[in-house]
Amino acid sequence: MKPKKSTLVLLFTLYVLKVLYFNFATDIPINKMLYGLVTISVFTLIFVWTYKKPKLTFLLTGLITLIMYGDILYYRYFMDYLSIKLLNQVTFVGSVMEVVVSIIRPFDFILFIDIALLFLLRKNLVDFKLFKKRKAFVAAMLIFPTVILSISFSQVYTGIKEYEFFNYHVYDLISADFENSRLTSEDRKDIITSIVKQQVESVDAQHFGIGKDMNLMVIQLESFQNDFIGAFYRGQEILPNLNALIKDQAFYFDHYYQQLGKGNTSDAEFASLNSLYPILTGNTYNVYESNAFMGLPWIMRENGYQATSYHGYVASFWNRENIYPHEGFETSYFERDYIMGDKIVFGLDDYDFFMQSLDKMKGRSGKQFDFLVSLSSHKPYSLQAEKQFLDVPKEEVCFFTDHLQSIHYVDHVLGQTIEKLKEEGLYEKTVLVIYGDHFGIGVENKKAFEAMEDFLGRPYKNEDLLNIPLIIRVPGLGESQTISTSGGQIDLLPTLLNIMGVENEYVTFGQDLLNAKEGLVLSQTFMGPGSFITDTVVYEASKDQVFENGIAYDRDTHEPVRIEPYRRIFEKAFRHLELSKRVTEADAVHDLLLEYKEYRYGVIEKE
Repeated sequence: MKPKKSTLVLLFTLYVLKVLYFNFATDIPINKMLYGLVTISVFTLIFVWTYKKPKLTFLLTGLITLIMYGDILYYRYFMDYLSIKLLNQVTFVGSVMEVVVSIIRPFDFILFIDIALLFLLRKNLVDFKLFKKRKAFVAAMLIFPTVILSISFSQVYTGIKEYEFFNYHVYDLISADFENSRLTSEDRKDIITSIVKQQVESVDAQHFGIGKDMNLMVIQLESFQNDFIGAFYRGQEILPNLNALIKDQAFYFDHYYQQLGKGNTSDAEFASLNSLYPILTGNTYNVYESNAFMGLPWIMRENGYQATSYHGYVASFWNRENIYPHEGFETSYFERDYIMGDKIVFGLDDYDFFMQSLDKMKGRSGKQFDFLVSLSSHKPYSLQAEKQFLDVPKEEVCFFTDHLQSIHYVDHVLGQTIEKLKEEGLYEKTVLVIYGDHFGIGVENKKAFEAMEDFLGRPYKNEDLLNIPLIIRVPGLGESQTISTSGGQIDLLPTLLNIMGVENEYVTFGQDLLNAKEGLVLSQTFMGPGSFITDTVVYEASKDQVFENGIAYDRDTHEPVRIEPYRRIFEKAFRHLELSKRVTEADAVHDLLLEYKEYRYGVIEKE
C-alpha cells in the first residue's frame, strides 16, 4: 500500500479516535478531554520521528497502545490506571485470565486500527517525503507536549497528570523512586498520643472482654457485599445462613466498607489484620514482605493464642507464604496442604476448603486464632451447574445472577461449617467473625451494573459498591445488635481487641466501632484519596484532588448535599493516610511501640 497525504490524514484521524476511545473508556470528564491533545501530539511525533524506520514506528506505537489497553482493562476492574509499581503482580495475570477475558469489550479493536494501517504501510514509508521542513515540524511537535509535561510537575496545576495518558505514566515512572519513608518528630508525637488515648479509652469501653479467652475465628469471604444481606431473588433468600447468624447473639455492622489499595483481596487482609492502610504504590504484601508488623496474629499470640491461617490456593499468590510469618502466623495451610477435589474458578471448592480446614483444627489444645480466606465466589462466578441452587429463569442468566448463585453457594457452605462447629462443641467457645473482602458487582460489566440497579430499585452508588458485611458472633452476648456507625476494614482490629479483652496499646489507625463516637471511613481506590464516609455523608474526591471538584451526598438517602462543611475532614483524610503510609514505608511499627512504652511507663522492654 503506497502512502498518500490522504492516507496520513487518515492515520492522524485514527490517532484522534484512539485517544477519544481511551478517554471515554476511562471516564475522563468532558472538560478534561483537551488534555488528550498531548497524547495525540506524542503519537504524531513518534510517527514523524521514525517513519523512515517503519519497524521502529510499528514497535513504539504498538507498545504504547498495549499499555493504553492495559490501562483500560485495569480501569474497568479497579477504576484506576496501571503503575510501574505494579510490575511485581504481572505473574498473577495467568491465574485470573478468566477475569481479564470477561472485561474485554467488542469495540476495543478501535484502539488498534492505526496499528493495522501502519502494518500495511510498513514497506512503503521509507521513500515517502512527508514534510519539506521536517525539522521545523518536529520542533513544533516537541514544544507542545514538553510544555504540558512541565506544567504537570509544577505547582501551577497538577491535575493534568490524572487525566492524560503520557503525563500520568511519566509522572508515575519518575515518582517511583521518591517515596517519603521518614517519620518526622511530629508524626511520632501524633502516633504516640493516639496510642495513649486509645489505651485509656479501651479500659472502660463498652463490651470490653465479652469474648475473653474464647477461641477467635475470622473468615474473609470473596466478593461479598452488604446489599444482599436480608435480600431475596424471586422469593428465594439469597444468604439465609448469614441472615440467621446475624440474629444469633451477633453484632452486625451494616455500614462497613472495604479499604483497599492496589492489592485487592490481599489488601483486605492487610487492613483487617494490621489496622494500617494498604499502599497505593504496589501490592503491600509484596513490597513490604519483610516488615515487622504487630497486628492481630502477633497480638493474639502475646495473649496466649496459637495463630493459624488457611487458604485454598497456591502459597505464592499475593506473596502470602512470605508475608504471613511476618504478620505473626505460626502455621499456614495452602492448596498444597489440602486434598484437591473440585476447583471453582482457580481454587479449592469452599466446601472442601472449610471441611478440611476444620479437620486440621482437631486435636489442638489451648486458645486458637484461626484466619480463613475463602475463594469460591471469585469472579467471573463460573460455578458448576450442580452447585447452583437458586432457581433462575434461563432468560435472566447473566453475570449478575451468576454472582448471586456463587454467594448463595458460599452461604450454603457457611451453614454447613457452622453446623460442624456445633457438632464439635466449638461454636459456643468461639468468637466468629465474618466479613467481605470487597464488592462483587463493579462497573466493569454494564449489564450486571444495570441489573444491580434494577435489584436495588435505585441508582447503584459507590457507597453501595464499597459496602461489605461484617458480622461478629459472641457467645453469651444475648440479643443481637445492629451497629450503623460507619466503619472500614482498618477498624476490625481495634474492635476485636475490645471484644477479646485486650487493651489497645498498639499502632492502629482504625477505631473500636462498638465505642466510636463518630464513624469515619477513608477511601483510596474506587473512591480516590481524599474521599470519605461519615455517619451522615459520603464525599467523593475528584481525580485532581481539588476539594471543590468533589461531590457529596447523604449516606442513607444518596441525595446531594453541600460539600463546604466537610473541608476539614477532607484535609484530615490526607494527613491520616500519609501517616499510615510513612509508618509502613519506614517499617516503624515496633520502634513506635518501644517509644510508647518508654513514654508511658518510663521503660523500654527488650525484644
